[in-house]
Amino acid sequence: MTHSSQPWAQDHQGLPPLGDGKYNRRLGLVTVVATFGGLLFGYDTGVLNGALSFMMVDPALTGGAAELTAAQVGLITSTLLAGAAIGAAVGGKLSDRYGRRKLIIALAVVFFVAATGCVLAPNYAALLVFRFLLGLAVGGASVTVPVYLGEVAPFERRGSLVSRN
Repeated sequence: MTHSSQPWAQDHQGLPPLGDGKYNRRLGLVTVVATFGGLLFGYDTGVLNGALSFMMVDPALTGGAAELTAAQVGLITSTLLAGAAIGAAVGGKLSDRYGRRKLIIALAVVFFVAATGCVLAPNYAALLVFRFLLGLAVGGASVTVPVYLGEVAPFERRGSLVSRN
């Protein structure tokens, strides 16, 4: 198959090269900011590993017991993932209804509030609620950010920008 027989090549033959203009720099900034959702997904799932040993003996979380039970530790760990599954299932519909940019901004607020809540959780139940909210933000970002990047990226850079997430 020759280059000219590909339908997409004919549609974009007359476009100038992208170059190093303002748009290209702004696109780089938008990509970095938007892909923080992917970074936070890995961080929020992985950071718990280092914190669990301290959480297991925290009097506020144990409710007076010597330490958290295995079931409680499992719930703390899995609550974020359950929230992420629900956030991913609902995130696409919300981004279609309200717009991807607005949803990404709202998810950033949820990330901040939920992460702060996890740090300052006064008891076990509050920690579970904030971990679940964090999961909703993680799941919503994981479906919304790649689509948003695909929409704002020029066709010759779309694959590399979307895959950064």
